[in-house]
Amino acid sequence: MARALNKSRIMVSKVLGLIVLLCVFFTTSAIQDESTLHEVFDVLGLLFVFICALGRLYTTAFLGGKKNKDLITHGPFSVVRNPLYVCSLIGFTGVAFMTNHVILMVLVPLSFTILYHFLVSREEQFLKETFGREYEGYCAKVHRFVPSFSLWQQPKSITLDTKMFFNGLKDALWWFAAFPLVEIVEYVHEINLVPSLFFVP
Repeated sequence: MARALNKSRIMVSKVLGLIVLLCVFFTTSAIQDESTLHEVFDVLGLLFVFICALGRLYTTAFLGGKKNKDLITHGPFSVVRNPLYVCSLIGFTGVAFMTNHVILMVLVPLSFTILYHFLVSREEQFLKETFGREYEGYCAKVHRFVPSFSLWQQPKSITLDTKMFFNGLKDALWWFAAFPLVEIVEYVHEINLVPSLFFVP
């Protein structure tokens, strides 16, 4: 069950990323290159991606190889039930900002939230079956997607799973690949190597 959910999670992320890439590749934005607004959106996008990458890596450190084995309720998991997904939402929003397509800035986070709502519902059912009342009590206290930092609980120590942590580090670095990729696509449009089929705000 856990493996199937993980595959679903990866598939959803890949499909969403592919849609964004195709949209950028075959469309033109109303925001002109080199404009102040373009630069502002690029900086905001990089900031969001940085928060995403750092947040995901920090959260991974608290998993300690105990994912789906123990109910983790400290660290990032004490303020929101799905910190990795929250970070991914921030990251996808950042990528959308990098594209300078206003419509993607709206649709990407909205689509992510809707798709992951159904995915998380399945995961929560699995966790309820696994951890029972302990998980139900956790759900009653901690929100699914909206962080509440007043609930923060810091453990005295954590056990770091080095393999999982370095996998998380590789995952974090991949997020930064979005910026040069978007820049390459913009350059391809600039030299008219690939025609823009649609004009998207």
